[in-house]
Amino acid sequence: MGGASRDHEPPAAPATFAVLLGPVAFYMGIIVPAASMGRHVLLGAAFGVVCVLSGWRALSIAGHRRIAVRVWSWIGIVIGALGLVMLVWQLLVIATGGAFPPPFWSPYAHR
Repeated sequence: MGGASRDHEPPAAPATFAVLLGPVAFYMGIIVPAASMGRHVLLGAAFGVVCVLSGWRALSIAGHRRIAVRVWSWIGIVIGALGLVMLVWQLLVIATGGAFPPPFWSPYAHR
């Protein structure tokens, strides 16, 4: 039947997706809403995970030959991962009732 088929997906598509979702995950990691915390956390986690996975997919498709795609993928991965880290940090503060040090970027850090 033939050899193994190559992946025909353009690597720029998931890289672009990662770069577009990265700032959304980052923004959701920065803010802490007063209402609907569960929905905020689920959406922020979903955006962050999809961003990181899309960037990783673009890296695996691009290989070593497409430098621009690799750069955009890493930008998306870093921004999305930062959003996830900030979201987890805020969850730790909320879950421990303030025993975990509040994030430095939060306007409500010094009550």
